[in-house]
Amino acid sequence: MANNKINMSDYKIQIDSLYSYFERGKTLYGDKALYRFNQKTTGSTIDVSYKEMFELITDLALAFQKKEMAGKKVILIGETTVQWIASYISTVTADGVIIPLDPHLLEEEIIKFTKLTKASYVICSKAHAEIFLAQADELTEVEGFIVTDRETFALYPEQEYVEEKVTTFNNLLALGRYLAKNTDMTINMRDHDIKKLSILLFTSGTTGSSKGVMLCERNICAVLEGIYPMLAGLTPEDSVMSVLPIYHTYEMSAGILAPMLYGMTICISDGIKYVGKNIKQFKPSVMTLVPLFANQLYKTIQKNVQKQGKEKALAMGLKISNFLMKLHIDARKKLFGQVLQGLGGNLKAFIVGGAALNPQIAENFANFGIQVRQGYGITECAPLISVVPLHEKNNPASCGKLMPGMQIYIDKEKSTDTFGEIVVKGDNVMLGYFENPEETAKVLSPDGWFKTGDYGYIDDEGYIYITGRKKNVIVLQGGKNVFPEELEEYLEGVSLIEEVVVVGEENKETGVVSVVALVYPNHEECTKLGLVEKDDIYNAINEEIQSINKRLASYKHINKLELREEPFEKTTSRKIKRHTIKKNEQ
Repeated sequence: MANNKINMSDYKIQIDSLYSYFERGKTLYGDKALYRFNQKTTGSTIDVSYKEMFELITDLALAFQKKEMAGKKVILIGETTVQWIASYISTVTADGVIIPLDPHLLEEEIIKFTKLTKASYVICSKAHAEIFLAQADELTEVEGFIVTDRETFALYPEQEYVEEKVTTFNNLLALGRYLAKNTDMTINMRDHDIKKLSILLFTSGTTGSSKGVMLCERNICAVLEGIYPMLAGLTPEDSVMSVLPIYHTYEMSAGILAPMLYGMTICISDGIKYVGKNIKQFKPSVMTLVPLFANQLYKTIQKNVQKQGKEKALAMGLKISNFLMKLHIDARKKLFGQVLQGLGGNLKAFIVGGAALNPQIAENFANFGIQVRQGYGITECAPLISVVPLHEKNNPASCGKLMPGMQIYIDKEKSTDTFGEIVVKGDNVMLGYFENPEETAKVLSPDGWFKTGDYGYIDDEGYIYITGRKKNVIVLQGGKNVFPEELEEYLEGVSLIEEVVVVGEENKETGVVSVVALVYPNHEECTKLGLVEKDDIYNAINEEIQSINKRLASYKHINKLELREEPFEKTTSRKIKRHTIKKNEQ
């Protein structure tokens, strides 16, 4: 997908606010579809144009201004909808603080965060409204509840506004429409401060810590300015499908906001269960994914090929394609047309972040003509730090080049070390942790340098490589460091393994640390090979591990294998929660 004809000077942009960003979209792309989604009850597919979305945000922000939202905190919870996006942008525009929550949190956690933040308003889906209203008497700080519903969405609700504590999104929008048509109220951007707290994210991630990451509007704008040249080459002819949870800043920044830079249409999926169906319906050219989704999509391709008995035909097609590519002849669309049609027919790139991706998966998709570009980020950086540019030759082992506008250095413990902690600085770095100055001071220096907690290094061409998470590193008795992520990458390539986590296990008597692989087997694959009994599955996987050990330095060898009965617990962005692994497994 590299394109040397791209003029990078065309990809410089200054974004003064999220409101002006949507105004830019209206000006440049007008009636072109910005969002596309299905309504299950009507069976129809609805488009919302760039112009319509800007008007919706404007009217909703006017309603929020009327309610004197400045400085007030707003809980936002539910699945990906146009109302969710509009609520986010309009709250920030009206000088409020938006607090996106994971819709899969336990009820008590949802209520806990609402009380902790002293939220004044709650914007939620119908399902979550029941949770809040059941506890309404305890939520004394909450002034109003606003209920969203994809099935009743209306750009121009034909109703008069009714003042009520529990109301609908359409009713609030009706207030905004009235204010826009019948009063002199306008969006007050003159006193709008994009460097104050405007987004508060509680992200436990995989470690179990519930720190509140405080972001300002400038953080998000900086990410959009930085990503613009990195994905140069995308055009209004391209479309993206939103699959990942929207409350996560990766999906909001990269999957929802960034495509607007290029005039793309964003197709909102019906949910995880419908991804395959939606890909064929929406025919996206780009998707933002986490590695687990990329792995699952490739496994789906493999299963379909096996069902059709075309393994040999595919292998021959790959050989022919690779030979022709050496002659600069690209026949992949013809050779792998059926595979590509299973992914909608237009897919040309995955942007993968959130965890390390096995480079082999990237290579496998590239064989079909689909580029997989890795990125690296962390919520505290809103979240982007680096990405492999679309217009350059791919480097699947790397998580990319530093985003423009940022600074980086590798903090090595010893000058002779080949890696160290990645430390970054830029306008996208958070303000700090909510009501937690002690934790903020541990990671954020007074002059703005942020310690990511990730180990890595940078090569001579500026590509960043992540070697592992600082918290996860296994320190052996002799002082050697083993990064679980590296070993997990090898093990994920074993077809008999569905999920794996590598941990260190210390012998309390001797102090010797062993490297242990905790594995949930791929039972479907095991059954195909006649492996049913646990001992047989164990022996087969252990044999694969011994084969991997032969390719590794001796100190990195996996010393022990333990099989799990159940899959690992995961976040809604499909990352394994390491902190939930039982103590007797560590």
